[in-house]
Amino acid sequence: MTPDGSRNDDLPGYPNTVEDVSTGASIKFLEHSVDEQGAYLLMEGVLPPGIDSGPARFHPRAEAHSEVVAGQADITVRGEIHSLLPGESLTIEIGEAHSIRNSGTDTLVVRTTLRPPGEFEAAIRALYEASAGGKPDVLAVAAVLSHYRADVRLAAVPWWLQRSLLSVLARISTVLGRNPIK
Repeated sequence: MTPDGSRNDDLPGYPNTVEDVSTGASIKFLEHSVDEQGAYLLMEGVLPPGIDSGPARFHPRAEAHSEVVAGQADITVRGEIHSLLPGESLTIEIGEAHSIRNSGTDTLVVRTTLRPPGEFEAAIRALYEASAGGKPDVLAVAAVLSHYRADVRLAAVPWWLQRSLLSVLARISTVLGRNPIK
């Protein structure tokens, strides 16, 4: 069990990294712990120049505080772009749609604290696995998003529609043996 009571039987120790070899983007999970403010996950995202963090998403139960360590970030929150340089930070409230893009010419490093973390780390690991080699398996991605819907959701599709579609696609993924959730 993690400090917040969620299961992490399949998660390695810290720090550890997942990487998208097709883009060079990676996330290093630094720490999953509890402090005076409660449970948190500390991670560091790395994006090469011109790369973004994927489609806009939101965390239904968690707040994210992101600080630029190196490079230049364009963080879009609720459609508004915030350009941040090293040392600058931004808090993304629960339920706020967001994405990050490396708008500079150097590698972007962003350190983020997610509170409470839920099973976000497991969700990211499964999403990276479903997108291995730069060719996302849409059915596998749908199964992951359906399973971890309490921790991460796509922002562009209304939840009432997204939930129905993900549920159907996750079942198809399972029937076809392409569901990465064990």
